[in-house]
Amino acid sequence: MSKVVDIAGRAIGKGHPAYIIAEIGINHNGSVEIAKELISLAVQSGCDAVKFQKRTPELCVPDEMKNVVRETPWGLMTYMEYRDRMEFQYDDYAQIDAYCREKGITWFTSCWDIPSIEFMEQFKPVCYKVASATVTNEPLISRIAS
Repeated sequence: MSKVVDIAGRAIGKGHPAYIIAEIGINHNGSVEIAKELISLAVQSGCDAVKFQKRTPELCVPDEMKNVVRETPWGLMTYMEYRDRMEFQYDDYAQIDAYCREKGITWFTSCWDIPSIEFMEQFKPVCYKVASATVTNEPLISRIAS
């Protein structure tokens, strides 16, 4: 197995500079404008890439959590409403894709389910990061590997 991998034309591994990824995750609070600010900060900081998270809430939120009311930046709402509000849609990711290209930074996601992978394929990601919570999800890992 090779000890060097390539992400977007950048060699990563022994003998190569560290590859720095800014974890945006869901820190954008469902706002493309906040996401762009975080991307700009990552560029200013010299990061090589930014990483988001993508989930299909209907699949990823446990049934017992869906109707649990919680405090959010928008006030009280169910956990399911919160998760739905946090997820970017196609137009949002299209803006992120264009903005990252403009800024010259690579972007990709941690997908938490297979429909999220299929959704992200529209953007031709250079790679995926496997979320630690999904490392035992064999169907997900197999789909990412394919």
